[in-house]
Amino acid sequence: MKKDLLLILKGFIIGSSMSVPGVSGGTMAILLGIYDQMIQSVSHFFQDIKKNMLYLGKICIGGVLGLFSLAFLIKTLLETFPIPTSFFFLGAVIGGIPALYKKTKNQKPHLTSGFFFFLGLALVLAIGFIPTGNFSIQLNGGLTELPMIFITGIVIAIALVLPGISTSHMLLVLGMYDAMLFAITSFDVAFLAVLGISVLVGVFLITKPIEWTMNKFPHQTYYMIIGFVLGSTSEIFRDKILPSIPTTTDTFWWISTMLLSTLTFALGLYAISSVSKYSND
Repeated sequence: MKKDLLLILKGFIIGSSMSVPGVSGGTMAILLGIYDQMIQSVSHFFQDIKKNMLYLGKICIGGVLGLFSLAFLIKTLLETFPIPTSFFFLGAVIGGIPALYKKTKNQKPHLTSGFFFFLGLALVLAIGFIPTGNFSIQLNGGLTELPMIFITGIVIAIALVLPGISTSHMLLVLGMYDAMLFAITSFDVAFLAVLGISVLVGVFLITKPIEWTMNKFPHQTYYMIIGFVLGSTSEIFRDKILPSIPTTTDTFWWISTMLLSTLTFALGLYAISSVSKYSND
């Protein structure tokens, strides 16, 4: 029962963090210690349907609860206290890097380690600079919008599975961020059903090659993932922290904001390190 509740809680954290720019579901799954098992359960789903369905179902239950509950609180905090809240997630992401380093099989860094690290870093930075708003999707309940919803689901799946790829940013690039939020808050069953099916299709398509690389080249894969995760912090700075700095500020604002942000950053570090203790449970 304790393990089941802990797994649901981890799914809850993953779901609630999906609305935060710079934080991906894959990143949180790795930091929480369930990424490898998730990939394996999806990749070998039909070999033991009951076992894998129970495992993934618990994560999904937590994820849905987090998406529909805590996500709204996080959204409110980001709108009301954008800088301190962003520093909390910045601390959580950076605080998880030591746990990722342990996944490199304790091998000493070498030339290929640096190459794959910088490759992952460069890819995420490049994705972060893709301009948003190039697409304008007007949802009116017609059949013509179904292909776009399906493509959105595939993109969400990629962002969910690949660490460091922000789901919210990719939705903004596709012009589907507001549409998805509206569908969730208005309980648009048709929209969410098509989206859910496409996410499942995308997850099954991408997990097999990821599992192969993690088993065949674990050292290089995790250095690339570290690059992904570190690169994702740039989006938190660019999209949340820097735009939230007022054009006119005084000394009191800077001191109070820096002190509060330092505190929330430390809380983020502490939170992820505390959860990481249960990464193998």
